[in-house]
Amino acid sequence: MAMKALISDIHGNLEALEAVLREIRHQGIDEVWCLGDVVGYGPNPVECADLIRKNCSLALMGNHDWALLNSPVGFNTLATAMIYKTKEWMRITDSSTEQDKERWDFLSQLPLSAEVDGMFLVHASPRAELSEYILPSDVSHDPQKFEEIFSMIDRVCLVGHSHVPCCITEGLGVSTVRGENVTIELDDRKRIINIGSVGQPRDGDNRACFVTLNDEILRYSRVPYDYRRTMEKITKLGEEFQMLGYRLGLGR
Repeated sequence: MAMKALISDIHGNLEALEAVLREIRHQGIDEVWCLGDVVGYGPNPVECADLIRKNCSLALMGNHDWALLNSPVGFNTLATAMIYKTKEWMRITDSSTEQDKERWDFLSQLPLSAEVDGMFLVHASPRAELSEYILPSDVSHDPQKFEEIFSMIDRVCLVGHSHVPCCITEGLGVSTVRGENVTIELDDRKRIINIGSVGQPRDGDNRACFVTLNDEILRYSRVPYDYRRTMEKITKLGEEFQMLGYRLGLGR
C-alpha cells in the first residue's frame, strides 16, 4: 500500500490547509484523501475547495458541505450564519465564472462514503454519514451504539466530524490521542478512528491535525500554522463571527 495522507474538517481555514499540504509534500506523500467539511466556520471556503479539488484523489461530503449545497439543518446559530455567508461567496449566479461552476459541481458530486483498501471512509458515522457524532465519552454512555456501528464495518472505519482525534477498538474501549507522532497498528481488530481536524481542532491543541497511512501503520501529525491570520480574517466578517476566530487559538 502506497503511503497516503488523510485530512478532514478543513472548514475554510486556508492557512491551516496550506500548512498541512506543505507538510504532506515534505513527507513525500502524493496521495491525499479528504473526509469532508471543506467549508463552514472559516473565511476561505473558495480557496480551500480549489486546493482539495487539486490535491485530493478522494474527497467525501461533510455536513457543512451538504448544508452549503442545500440548507443548514440542526446547526447552531453561529454555524448557520457562516453557512449563509459562504453561500453568498460561492453560490452560482449569472455572473459566475466557469471555474465557479466547476467548483460547485465538484462539491455537489462528493460521495457520502467510500470503501478503499479494506477501510470504510465516512465523514461522521456509518449509521448516519453526515450527522452522527462518535465521541470518546459514548463508549461508556452508549455501548449499544458501538455494537451497531461495529456490526456495519469489516475492520477499520476512518471518520472526522467531531474534530477530536481518538481510536475506539472493539472490545477494548477508547484511546485518546494527545500530541503528535502517535501511531496505531491496524491489525485484524475492528477500529473506529477519528483523524482529527485540519481547520478547527477541538482537543485543546490548536495545531492542525492529519494522519498518514503507511502499510498498516497509521500516524498522527500536528502542524503549527498562522491561526492569528485566520482570526484576523474572521474578525473582519463581523462581530457575530468573533467566537469562530477566538476558538482557533484555544483549539476548542
